[in-house]
Amino acid sequence: MNNFTIPRKIVNIIGIVGFCLLIIVFGVYLVKPNLIWFIRILLGLGLVCILAYWIINAIVSRSARYGSNVAIMILLAFAILALVNFVSARHFKRVDTTQNRTFSLSEQTEKILKNLTQNITITAFYSENHYRRKFAEDILNEYAQKSNKIKFTMVDPVSKPGLASAYKIRDDGTVVFESGERKENVVSYENEEQDFTSAILKVTSTKQKKVYFLSGHGERDIESYDETGCSELKKRIEADNYKAETIVLAQQSAIPDDCEVLVIAGPQNPLLDKEEEAIIDYLDLGGKAIIMVDPSPSASMEKLLKKWGTDVHNDIILDGLGRSMLGDPSVPVCIGYGSHPITAPLARGIMTFFPIARSLAPVKDENKDLSITELVKTSNNSWGETNLDLLMKKQIIEYNEGQDIKGPLTVAVAVTKKEKDTKTESDKFKKEKERRVIVAFGDSDFVMNKYLQQGNPDLFMNSLNWLAEEEELISIGPKSQDETPKVERLSGDTIRLVSYSSIFTIPIILIIAGAWVWWKRR
Repeated sequence: MNNFTIPRKIVNIIGIVGFCLLIIVFGVYLVKPNLIWFIRILLGLGLVCILAYWIINAIVSRSARYGSNVAIMILLAFAILALVNFVSARHFKRVDTTQNRTFSLSEQTEKILKNLTQNITITAFYSENHYRRKFAEDILNEYAQKSNKIKFTMVDPVSKPGLASAYKIRDDGTVVFESGERKENVVSYENEEQDFTSAILKVTSTKQKKVYFLSGHGERDIESYDETGCSELKKRIEADNYKAETIVLAQQSAIPDDCEVLVIAGPQNPLLDKEEEAIIDYLDLGGKAIIMVDPSPSASMEKLLKKWGTDVHNDIILDGLGRSMLGDPSVPVCIGYGSHPITAPLARGIMTFFPIARSLAPVKDENKDLSITELVKTSNNSWGETNLDLLMKKQIIEYNEGQDIKGPLTVAVAVTKKEKDTKTESDKFKKEKERRVIVAFGDSDFVMNKYLQQGNPDLFMNSLNWLAEEEELISIGPKSQDETPKVERLSGDTIRLVSYSSIFTIPIILIIAGAWVWWKRR
């Protein structure tokens, strides 16, 4: 009987086909990892070809051991890469090397996660091709790593329509936050961290505090989307789980009992006597307010702040630092902050700026029960211009010794009042406590849509949270999408291709080169 032999050429072709099939498997996995059965079929065929190559070589050639060694090294390399990919996909650690922690969770988010006492289940519904899937998944994985109270699951609503239907999901990219009986759905395409953290606050809080904005005197409008409006500020406030509403005091007898903080944002016209009295009564009886006064005359606010230990100067702050950084001396740029919980997070070099502001100062030798903390100060190159007619009409910018107010100047103050602690029964043993009353600013422009950037939103929100006694929210909040570097949005397939290619390209090239050298030397 004649021995049956397979030509060497066919044996080599079988080996090459098996090797090529393995490369195709990884290529398909990079671009379409959801094609599981197709990947398995190709992988099976590739392994069969490689195995056949080994067996036939072992029978017909003494040099089979060399070919077997190469094949083993090839499969071993792929096995190691697959293992590394598997482990890294499930046990990853992001490291942010940017100077301002652009790609890290914000200080506020980390504080909230650290202080969680309730379990939260997060179910994110993103299809495989959703362009924000990877970004949202990374953020939510980071949330889960920061707190053992969070359980996170990523779901493809296309492959699991039943689960999506059970959650009543209508939009691809919906994230569901659950804690106890509370549930919050979030659909975010830009500011994921801000929206996700806000949802956590909503499902873990038992009460939503109200913030009222005074209206009717030309104040900043929280419903306006214009550059001079404050719609973005309203979003920030509501992101911290407050309810923001406007109030016209002329139509009411008093400030509502559910007012946690009253905001008076730059009234351009005087208040009625009735309104002024209502605000005075509100503050005297334990109310809290954020008051912003612009350089335009506002005698009622000046009188009110004087009562609470704060002088409002009739000037406009001009600043050499503002001229050098922003090209406008009437926009003081501030990086000097007083020692206070409101400004502590900003003291790491975060700047705030105040377009067309006036200066404030503590009143000397007034009520000893009041404590005034200067929060924000301008640079040494600033001064308060008191000749407003000369500045406005002739645009003459010049410091006049003895007439103008030399800097650094105060732009914001915090006011507390010593009071007896009503919780103790005996007057004899009552302890004094510092009641938080007012945070005042010599400007309202810094919170309008056009200027709500850099440290400005954090300064306002820290002031609000301090007055509302929400200490865990006093921090640097999540960055909005507009404050992060712009990058071209890539599809999910492209992101996977770039990511995995960076891992596999060099090893595959080395394997091919090694196989080619062996082929030539055999």
